[in-house]
Amino acid sequence: MGNEMSPLQKHRAEYRPELPPWLQGTAVKVEYGDAAIAADGADAHVIRRAFPHTYGQRLAHFLPKTANAPDATVITEHPAVRVGVVFSGRQSPGGHNVVWGLYNAINSHNPSSELIGFLGGTDGLFAQKTLEITEEVFSSYKNQGGYYMLGRTRDQIRTTEQVKAAMTTCQALKLDALVIIGGVTSNTDAAQLAETFAESKCSTKVVGVPVTLNGDLKNQFVETTVGFDTICKVNSQLISNVCTDALSAEKSITTSFA
Repeated sequence: MGNEMSPLQKHRAEYRPELPPWLQGTAVKVEYGDAAIAADGADAHVIRRAFPHTYGQRLAHFLPKTANAPDATVITEHPAVRVGVVFSGRQSPGGHNVVWGLYNAINSHNPSSELIGFLGGTDGLFAQKTLEITEEVFSSYKNQGGYYMLGRTRDQIRTTEQVKAAMTTCQALKLDALVIIGGVTSNTDAAQLAETFAESKCSTKVVGVPVTLNGDLKNQFVETTVGFDTICKVNSQLISNVCTDALSAEKSITTSFA
C-alpha cells in the first residue's frame, strides 16, 4: 500500500503517539494488588462458577520507574516471545495503532520476538492464515483507520469447534500469547477462551483489547474504548455539516446514524 498513500495519509503516518511514563523504556515496574472482583457483587457467584480458573486473579498495576513502591517488582530481562494478533468485531479507529504498539513493545523488550497477524479475522485464526508483522510490513498502516492490514470476517470464537480450532492454532504456532482486538462480544469470547486454555493447560495467554466505536466497555480501569473519541468527533462534524446545509438551503433533512 505504501506507494498508494495520499499526502494526508503520509502526513498522518509521521505522527508518533506518546507512551505513558510507566510504559516507556525496557524495564517494567509492576505491583500486584487485590484479587479482581465482579463490578456487581450479586454477580460474583455466577461469574466465579463460569470462570473457575481465571476469576479472582490479582490485579497488576504498572508504575512509573520513580514510584516509591517497596512491594513492586522490576522486570529488566524479557525472553523472546511469539505473539498472535487478530481483529474481531466491527472496525474502529485506532485498531492499527494497537498492533503498532504491540509490535514496538515486544521488540523493544527483545528484538528476537515475533508478532504474527491472522489474515481474515477469526476465520484466519481457525485456518492458520498468518502474516509475520515486521517494520517494513507495518510502515504503511501507522495511524491509519480501518482493519485492512489483516482484515476481519466472522468475528466470533464461541462454539466448541471454534474454540478447539483456536487452541490448535495457538499450539501449532507455539504462541506465547493471543491478542484479540474488538468490542464487548469479542472480549467476552476472549475471556471464555482464556478460561478454556487455563482448564486445558494450554500455555498461550489470551489478552483482550477494548477497541470499539460504541464506547460501551468501561469501568474504573478502562476510561474509554479505543476509537470512541475519534468516532464522536467525526460524527459531530458530520452532524454540523448537515445542520449548516439545512440552514443555508432552508430545508428539512432527516439523517440516520447507524
